[in-house]
Amino acid sequence: MEAEEQAAPAKSKKKLIMIVVGVLVLGGAAYMFLGGGGGEVDASVTTTTVIVEGPVLEADQMTVNLAGEDMRYARIKFAVVLPEGGDTAAVGERFPVLKDAVLGVVSGYSADQLLGPSSLDDLRAEFTTAAQDVWPDGEVLRVVITEVLVQ
Repeated sequence: MEAEEQAAPAKSKKKLIMIVVGVLVLGGAAYMFLGGGGGEVDASVTTTTVIVEGPVLEADQMTVNLAGEDMRYARIKFAVVLPEGGDTAAVGERFPVLKDAVLGVVSGYSADQLLGPSSLDDLRAEFTTAAQDVWPDGEVLRVVITEVLVQ
């Protein structure tokens, strides 16, 4: 009886080893046949361009009447960020066009909307979109808001 008990664990250990070896052999074969080994590899180089921010041009302070029934206004100051080596003279020539767009954006807001939790993020995004419309060739990277006062 004792001999049979010792033979049973040896047989199960042998089966386990056979199963593990079989799985390893099948896995290696699948790796080779399904594109994991050998063959030609198409190596391509991926590059990422990092744009470095350069000069910042600040606009004059603007006072804008806000939407709504009560007469409220906002005082806004913003700046545009150019890429490194950006042409400040070329951007400066078209700055009044951006100021006009900013006036249109801000005058559409009510005082309550401007005082909301995401209002500055929304304004930044709308100003940046307007700037990219004025300078579509990447002369301006983004617009930053430097001052907002709602009265």
